[in-house]
Amino acid sequence: VDVHFTNGQSTDADLLLCADGIGSMSRTCLQPMTTSNYAGYVAWRGMVHERDLPPSLAERLCEAITYHVIANSHILIYPIPGLDGSVAAGERLINFVWYRNYLEGDDLDDLMTDRTGRRRTLSLPPGVIADHHLNEVRATAEARLPSDLAKLVLGVEDLFLQVVYDVEIEKMVFGRVCLIGDAAFVARPHAGAGSAKAAEDGWALATALDKTRTIDEALRIWEPKQMKLGRELVARARQIGRRSQVDNAWIPGDPLLQFGLYQPGD
Repeated sequence: VDVHFTNGQSTDADLLLCADGIGSMSRTCLQPMTTSNYAGYVAWRGMVHERDLPPSLAERLCEAITYHVIANSHILIYPIPGLDGSVAAGERLINFVWYRNYLEGDDLDDLMTDRTGRRRTLSLPPGVIADHHLNEVRATAEARLPSDLAKLVLGVEDLFLQVVYDVEIEKMVFGRVCLIGDAAFVARPHAGAGSAKAAEDGWALATALDKTRTIDEALRIWEPKQMKLGRELVARARQIGRRSQVDNAWIPGDPLLQFGLYQPGD
């Protein structure tokens, strides 16, 4: 494979792995007809320091993933490492992800137009969301969420958001070039398996290379299994998202909603 970079450098390789994420330029080059499918909703996000929460609330939120389900929406809250990587009590961050529906077209376009008038595609980082949308999401939090969760949302100074897409491809191998991770299949985040899928793509390819005589043989063995895994994960994540955001059929405790790469809970 002859690889040419935008800085003018070039190299050659026996195998090129394209792992350039959800907005993969490699995918666009290799499968230009592939499209990103908008899920119909976005993920509003934010973080607060655990130490800034009332102790009783921090205690409830810091040792679990907390869900709250409302009509055509749901929010989940969970602890993540602090900015210095610490996971010690009192030093962590409390992260929330709130899925909210926006119609494709004018509704989504207005949301994704930042304060400078620029229409963003995948996300709006902290500090650029238009004030009328910030005011609306905070008012909705205060009106519709339990008071503790509303305090969490209202306590975030700089909210940000990500548009939820999924992507399916027709193949992962193109001669000695292959797509892996989110450069291949992009699943909605509801199964909690995006990173696991990327790792599995890599591990499975390494195993295939170890057990075969040639790279081409390894890729022939590897591709069908990873294609099946990607398609099944995308389909399951779509079903979970539809249950919460459209059908209002999300039942807390349902084992089918558990995180997992291969199946719920696995």
